[in-house]
Parts: sequence; structure tokens; C-alpha cells
Amino acid sequence: MKKQLYSLLLLLSAAWMFTACSSDDDNNTVIDWETYSRTIFAAAAGNWGQNNGAVGAIDADNSGKYSYTDIYKTANGKLVGDAQDVLPLYHKLYVASTTSSKIEVLDEKGKVEKAILKPGAQFRYLATDYDHVYVSAYNGYIYKLTNGDLTDSVKVGGYPEAMSVANGKLYVNMSDYKYDNSGKSISVIDLKSFKKTKELDCELNPYNQSVAVGNKVYFVSTYHADQDGALQCIDATTDKITNTGVKASAIAYDKVGNSIVALLTGYDANWTLSVKSFFRYSLADGKTTQLDHSAFTSPQQVNVDPVSGRIFVIDNPSYTAPSSLYIYDNSGKLLQGGLQMSYSVQNIRFFAEAYK
Repeated sequence: MKKQLYSLLLLLSAAWMFTACSSDDDNNTVIDWETYSRTIFAAAAGNWGQNNGAVGAIDADNSGKYSYTDIYKTANGKLVGDAQDVLPLYHKLYVASTTSSKIEVLDEKGKVEKAILKPGAQFRYLATDYDHVYVSAYNGYIYKLTNGDLTDSVKVGGYPEAMSVANGKLYVNMSDYKYDNSGKSISVIDLKSFKKTKELDCELNPYNQSVAVGNKVYFVSTYHADQDGALQCIDATTDKITNTGVKASAIAYDKVGNSIVALLTGYDANWTLSVKSFFRYSLADGKTTQLDHSAFTSPQQVNVDPVSGRIFVIDNPSYTAPSSLYIYDNSGKLLQGGLQMSYSVQNIRFFAEAYK
């Protein structure tokens, strides 16, 4: 059944790509967005201490123009508080919240079906092998959820952040949250036994960037300065880490283009976050191709739709302004910019990722 649903999604997405890429003369094409709606979900942490985060859905109308809605607020009549990450899995949404130390399971419309509260845990990021959901937490544990229930945990120490699943293992970024130069490793968890098996040395402060590409995991160590971020690669068959020699601060896997789409940001003389580079790193030959970054100024994250190949850049212009979204086609052409979302959007996920 899962494969059938996913096949249907691919067919619908392929139809959308065909119409979206057709000539300008074909302006009367109507896209079935009733079927292909709510394919993109956003987690917003909100402003510090203001409890104004959100779980949002990014939809498109018949013309292909995107809009944003806080589905959590609409479905539950209240705000989520803070949402660090969101993960669509089959017909559910999993939400991890740091300050409120909770994991919530929502239906596709954002209605809360279950809440798991664990005071002091400070949940961070989510990953899945499509059988279970894994959650990192600042209390030093990785938690396992089965059918929405917390069923196991394993201590990894430190302050674990982003994670990826590859070759039957969970690779966990162990950050340098304390700024004491101790956070420079990747914890490896065997998913069958759910035990930590080893620690891999890497560059300082692997933080919120980790993407799996087959039996490889790409991640970024920031050294506490975005402009110095090192893109590294784990071979999940040998657990060997290689530094690619490429600097990046945010990354996403582009399945359509067989590449890593990346941002490199830094701070100017006035301590304003600015873009240094927006580029594509080819996984075929290791070459980089620059993309136009003139539209946005203070990007937080980049994500790529695994079906259409569209590129989504989250821009956080200031601490007092909502995040904005910039949408590009796979070649890097800007399709829509400045879509206002909620405050401090951390990540977006695609419905296409909800199925194997």
C-alpha cells in the first residue's frame, strides 16, 4: 500500500513538473493542487521566550503560487510554542520542540493526536528508517518512537543534534554546544540493537546539517563560524570520514541533479549575517557551480524537493521579522521570493519524504 501511494505521488508530481516546465503559451493548464496539496511542512521555533513558534504548511494554488498557513494553530486553536523540527511519515507529522521538551504526533492537517512530554529532555532533530522515528535531545539521549510511542533510548552524551540513517545505522552529530572544543565527533548507533557502537572523529562542531545519500552521509562542522563550515562525508560501509575540502554552512541533497545544494554564510563588519555563496556541489565529479543569491540576505537553511528538484531557501532577515521563503527551479532560477512564514523557521520537509 505504501508503495502504491508513493507511486501515485510520483505520477502526480511528474504531471506537475511537465506542466510547470511547459512553454509560456500553455497558460491555461490547471494543476490538480487539491490532490497535490500540503506537500511541504515547516517547523518554526519562534522568537526566544515568546512561545510564538509554528508548524506550517506551504501550498500552491492553480497557478503554482505558494502560500503559507500555520496548520497547528488552525487545527488546535493554539500555538505550538516552539517547533525545532518536523518529520512527515506516512499520514502523520512528528514535531520536536526544544524549550517545551515535547514530541507531538499530528495528523496531516496539524491536529494533535498524541503528545509526549519529558521535562528537561530538550528535543532537537528527527530522523526515520521508515519503521521508527528517532529524536535527538540535549539531555544526551537519542529516543526511539514506534507507532507514535516512545519505546527505547540510548545515551550518546554531549549535545546531539542532526542525524541521518544509512546502512542500518544512525549517525548523530555531536555538537560543541558548550564551546569547550569537546564537540567534534559523530556517534554511531546500530539500529538493530539500538546500541551506540562507536564514535567517529570529525571537525569541530558538527551541528544541524546532515543528509543521507545512499550509503553516504554528508554533514557540516561549523567551527562556531558559518564561513568556516567544512562539508564532510561518511562512508557508511566503512565509517570512514572524508573532508571534501568544500566550505558550507547549510546543505541539502538534490536527487534530481545528483548534487549537494549548499549555502555558505558569514558575518560582515557590523555582525550582520550575509551570503557568501549559494552553489551546487556535484556528487559525480566534485565540481561546484555557483547559483544566484541576490534575492535573499540572511539564509538559515536550504532544502530540495526530492521529486520536482525545486530548491527552497529559508531567509531570516532579523530577529524581529518573520522568516521568508525563496523558491527556485532546479537550475537555480527564482520562481517566487519573499513568501512570509512564521518566526525563526528552522527546517522544511516534503511529503514525498514520508514514503520509501
